[in-house]
Amino acid sequence: MLALSWQAVARPGRQWRGQPAMSDLLAAITTAAQAYYAQTSDFPLTATDFLDWLDSLPAARRADVLARGFTTSQAEPGFLRWCLELRGYSMREFMAERLSVKAYELWLARCQRGNDWLTHTSGRLASE
Repeated sequence: MLALSWQAVARPGRQWRGQPAMSDLLAAITTAAQAYYAQTSDFPLTATDFLDWLDSLPAARRADVLARGFTTSQAEPGFLRWCLELRGYSMREFMAERLSVKAYELWLARCQRGNDWLTHTSGRLASE
């Protein structure tokens, strides 16, 4: 029988055989999220979309977004997701179809608290 010391088991960053590394999970999530947001290149983002999205935001956030304007918001993951979901592009379904179970569970745990995965990049920016 193999005996492990508590130091071998408790070391931070220790990966068990067959388990994906956290960095691999994060890379898969980032790639899938970029692909999801890139779908906005299939249609124009309109001022009406922007105004409807603004109406859905809390007042403090609304003021901040409004100060940055429509053009800047076209690279905002929250706005991109709003536009995609409005047109029937479900992020949950998209991510579930492309991620491993472990990566999807991690994405759900981190992103379904009202945050999107990417905060500074989007598929629309990458394609321009």
